[in-house]
Amino acid sequence: MERPAELIEQLRLERGLTQAQACTRGELPPATWSMVESGFTANPHPTTKLRIARALGVAPSSIWRARPRPLHLEDVEDPRWMGAVQRMAGRLEREGSPQERRRFGDRLIAVLDHADAGCGDDGDVRWDELWERARSLVLDPERAPIEIVGGRLVERGSGEITPASRRKGIAARRSRGIS
Repeated sequence: MERPAELIEQLRLERGLTQAQACTRGELPPATWSMVESGFTANPHPTTKLRIARALGVAPSSIWRARPRPLHLEDVEDPRWMGAVQRMAGRLEREGSPQERRRFGDRLIAVLDHADAGCGDDGDVRWDELWERARSLVLDPERAPIEIVGGRLVERGSGEITPASRRKGIAARRSRGIS
């Protein structure tokens, strides 16, 4: 996609206009036209946009494309939301710091608390995927010495049930933040 400055110059040249002629048609000072066409002023005043477009005989939207409004984590009804959250979570899982992952996961969980009305009989898979993604960002599996497998407490990676004598030690280490 061409930048507005390049498009303005191209349209002006296609119409056989010099900058001075275009300025006269658009009732703009030459310095203003020059700054916009050179790209020095990337987002001119709306009135300037309108005058440039009129001078070139086009609609302002054909030069300055309307950008979609910014997407926020709370915008769950926006059709772009699911993909954006999945992409961000994936990027953070690959290359984000533990603090960035935890912060995004915590915020996503807070949003899901309000957005996910609970699982009905149909079981909305998209919410389940997002809950799982948020949990994976918040919990650091390398620091958690235990996990629950089949409803039983086991040491991470062993796949075996942790003996009752060791459970107390593991629980004590976890409560003190020792791994």
